[in-house]
Amino acid sequence: MATYIYTVNTVKYGTPTGTNTMPASGSLTLLPNTVKGTVTLEETEGSSTKFYVDQQFSPINEVKTEEGELSSVMQFYDMDFATLAALKGGVGNASGYTPATGYTQVRKALEITTVSGHKFEFYNASLISRITGGLARDKMLAVEVKATPLMTLDNLGTWGVKPV
Repeated sequence: MATYIYTVNTVKYGTPTGTNTMPASGSLTLLPNTVKGTVTLEETEGSSTKFYVDQQFSPINEVKTEEGELSSVMQFYDMDFATLAALKGGVGNASGYTPATGYTQVRKALEITTVSGHKFEFYNASLISRITGGLARDKMLAVEVKATPLMTLDNLGTWGVKPV
């Protein structure tokens, strides 16, 4: 039987555990609804090196030198100040949001569940976030987040997908 994965249901974040496991589900924070059509989950092509000899027109060997890199990009309309601080760094509370100064590294465990009953787990993701969009009658500002899974502290993984 075929397995199809489709339609984002929820996105949650938490503090990475340092291992290839996710924080306890009760400790994850639900992010706002995603902007329609903005969620992508994509893996780049890996790279390799081919080895040639003078006497042959085809390579005699090919060695993989890098794996592909998985990343996810998504947008949220909700500009909750605490959420901005969690995704971008800085300080956010009921009175507003103040961006971080300097180069802030935001690392989160990220869980993306789908309507099809699957869960993508980024055990230790680097988040790079920005504000994008417009301020007009037919435009609204959004927070865009790019999440790239990084190796865990125990060197046992970066991400996984499993049934819910």
